[in-house]
Amino acid sequence: MIRFEILSGLPGDGPVPDYFGFETHGRYREGFVVRFHPADCEPWVGNFQRGMTDLCHVLDGASPALVTVIAGGQAYEIDIATRQLVREFGGAIEFCAEVPEINGVVVGNGLWFEAFHGPVLLWSTRRLSWDGVRHVSINRLVLSGEAYNPMGDCWTTFSVDLKDGTATGGSYNGPG
Repeated sequence: MIRFEILSGLPGDGPVPDYFGFETHGRYREGFVVRFHPADCEPWVGNFQRGMTDLCHVLDGASPALVTVIAGGQAYEIDIATRQLVREFGGAIEFCAEVPEINGVVVGNGLWFEAFHGPVLLWSTRRLSWDGVRHVSINRLVLSGEAYNPMGDCWTTFSVDLKDGTATGGSYNGPG
């Protein structure tokens, strides 16, 4: 059964989509639009205000009724049966990956990474980069990539143990 589908824009007919966002004046502005198909309810459309990145994605949540919508880097955890916002976080998420081995989702904002199981934070790395990461990949239980270092205009490798968030390498060596 399809639980959700990403739409190319706001529907031209039917009920007004439910709005999720932090700006009340953005209610009628098109964001990231998703149609949900709850198991025991009528389908409905959500319009999600975008954050500060280009990443848009929908992830299954910790229970059958929950999904996490990432709209331009802003994350919304939604109960699709009740149409309720459970929580929101992020704003600048530019990386996300479901990691079945830890039963969670890993997100990154270009500076550090965090892992969640539903609303529970599993771990958070220290800051890894002064300004951005690239070439992020996951191989088994290790996330790796390169962190930008403005001193020397270069990229420095890093790795993160996905079991506990322990990080090595990276370019940032400043305070917390």
